[in-house]
Amino acid sequence: MRAGVPEEGDLRKRKDKMKCDVIIVGVGGQGILVTSNVISQAALDSGIDVKKSETHGMAQRGGSVVTHVRIGERVDGVLIPKGEADILIASEPVEGLRYMDYLKKDGKAIINSEPIKVPGYPIMEAVRDELTKQGAIIIDALDLATQAGHPLTQSIVLVGAASKYLPMKEETIKEAIKKVVAKKIDENLKAFELGRGIK
Repeated sequence: MRAGVPEEGDLRKRKDKMKCDVIIVGVGGQGILVTSNVISQAALDSGIDVKKSETHGMAQRGGSVVTHVRIGERVDGVLIPKGEADILIASEPVEGLRYMDYLKKDGKAIINSEPIKVPGYPIMEAVRDELTKQGAIIIDALDLATQAGHPLTQSIVLVGAASKYLPMKEETIKEAIKKVVAKKIDENLKAFELGRGIK
């Protein structure tokens, strides 16, 4: 789908920089759809073509949720092939590790360090070690969300951390948060700022 004419200066000058494929993964109830909706809305508001696909596992029972968001001057196809994602955002470390093979060689992985409490999951220390070895940026999103004023803003913390690599302006993403998030807007904007401030 296409939006209207972009504001002057809102798109990066080089067309190849406008292309950005984002995989967002986690489990049911972690705000995966909010994350994808914010990124998609910001792209639309910037006048960039965007397509989104959602795959729900047993979300009600903590099953996997995966969203593909493809952004660019023109987007053909919905699903991102393995090895071609520019950004991986994971609300849960095991899910993040499971989808690391979707990243391209120079892609960015933004991973929440907080594991979901499901019996039988691997030892988390080993999971984090492997993610670190593969170059992932691991964030304590729960801690930052709590600092922002509400623990349920973890997904927006991750959006903030990923925003430095997205082809949209910071202010455009903030406006998208206001449109997508129904409540606790001040807390969500603070969560975005804290995430974006991560080095």
